[in-house]
Amino acid sequence: MSAQARRHLLWTAVVGGLLLLLSFFSAGFFLYAALVAGGFALATAVTLTSLLGLEVRRRLAESEIELGQAVEARLVVANRKELPAPWLFWEEKLENGLDVEGPKCAYKTLAAKEDAELVYRLHSLRRGLFRVGPAVVEASGPFGLVRRFLVDRDVRFLTVLPKSVGLAGGWPLGHRPIHEIPRRRSLFEDPTRFIGTRDYRPGDPLRRVHWRATARSRTIQVKLYEPAVLEGALVAVEMDAEAYPGLDLEAEAGDPRVELTVTAAAAIVELVLAGDQRAGLLANGSDAAERYADWTGGSFRRLDDALEEAAVRRRAAVFRPLEVAPAQGARQLARLRTALARLTPARGPALPELLDVELPRLPRSLVLMVVTPRLDAALAGVTQTLRRSGIECAVVWTGAEPERAAAALPAGVPIYPVAGEADLERLGRRRL
Repeated sequence: MSAQARRHLLWTAVVGGLLLLLSFFSAGFFLYAALVAGGFALATAVTLTSLLGLEVRRRLAESEIELGQAVEARLVVANRKELPAPWLFWEEKLENGLDVEGPKCAYKTLAAKEDAELVYRLHSLRRGLFRVGPAVVEASGPFGLVRRFLVDRDVRFLTVLPKSVGLAGGWPLGHRPIHEIPRRRSLFEDPTRFIGTRDYRPGDPLRRVHWRATARSRTIQVKLYEPAVLEGALVAVEMDAEAYPGLDLEAEAGDPRVELTVTAAAAIVELVLAGDQRAGLLANGSDAAERYADWTGGSFRRLDDALEEAAVRRRAAVFRPLEVAPAQGARQLARLRTALARLTPARGPALPELLDVELPRLPRSLVLMVVTPRLDAALAGVTQTLRRSGIECAVVWTGAEPERAAAALPAGVPIYPVAGEADLERLGRRRL
C-alpha cells in the first residue's frame, strides 16, 4: 500500500471516528454522517486490500514472428494473499499495430490464492518492435464509490520481422550472388589464399618468410598470396528522414517507401547468405528499442493517471549508426533480420556522409551495396571515393523514376532499380 493511500485511509478513519463520537451526543445528522464515513472507510479498505498481493505475469510463445504470423500470449492475474480480491477488472494494453484475437480483458472476484488467466493471439501486418502490456487492474468497493488502479511492471516486446522475398529459387549448385573472383588490381592480399613462394627481396617483412621452404632450398623464401577476393556484401541502408520527403517519424503506420527500402535490404542479405557468403549491415537509422522509456508501473487513484502510465511512452533516440559485423550462416541471417525489423528512420547524417566517415573501417573484401531512395551528388561523390580506395560498390535504388538512375552515378558503379517485389526477384537471378 502506498504512503498516499495509507494517509487517505487514516484521515477517513479519523473523520469517521469523530463523527461517531459526536453521534453519541446528538442523534440525527451526525449519526447519518458517521455511517456514511464508516461505509466510505470500509469501501476504501476493501479496495486497497484487493490490490495487495496481486501479481501480474505474461508470456509470449515467441518473441519474433513473421509478417501475418500469429503468436499465443497468456496473461495471468494471481491473488497471492490469504484474503479474497473482490470486484477486479483488468485489461491488457497493446501497442497500435498489433491485432488481437480473443479476449484481452476480464472481470472477476479472485478467491484467496486463486489465479485467473487470459489467452489470446497476436499478429501484425507491420514490421517493427511492439510492446505487449502493461495490464491495468481496477479494484472497486461494494458500491463503486471508491476505485483504485494497479499498472503492472512486467512488459514484453514482440518483433515482427521484415517481409521475406525469396531470391535464391532455381539457383544452380554452387551459385554465388557476389562475384567471387581474385581482384588483380587490389592493393590487399588474402592470407588464406596461399599460392606459392618466391625469393626474398629487401623490405619483405619477416612474418612473410616461409621457413620450411627456406630450409629446403637453402635460400630465404617468402610466402605469396592471391589478391583479396570479393566474398560477400556489406549492405548500407539509407534511413535519414530527409531522404523520404514528407515522412512523419511519429506516424503509427509504416511508410511504404521506408518499407520497400528495408524489404530490399533484407532480401539482399538473405540472397548473399544463401550463397554461403558473408553479409553485414550499416544504417544511419535508429534501433526502435532505444525509443521506449524506462518502465516502472505502480498504483494510482485516478484512471487517467493509470492510463497515461500504461500508454506507449516513447523518447527521442540518440543517433547512433546501426551496425552488424559481417558473418556467415543462419545465425547471421537471424541477427540481420532482427536488426532490420527494428530499424527506424532518424534525423542524423545522410548515408553518404556516414560512409565517408566510416571509410577507414569498411572491409575491402566485401561489395558495398547501398540501398537508398535518393540519388544525388553526395552519393556520386562518395561512391567515387570508395572506388578509389579499393572498395567495390553498387547501388540498389528504391526511387520512383528508373530513367534517372543511369546517369546519376560515376561510370563503373552498377545501379539496380527496385520499385517492387518483381524487381527484387529479377535481381536475385543475376550476379551482383
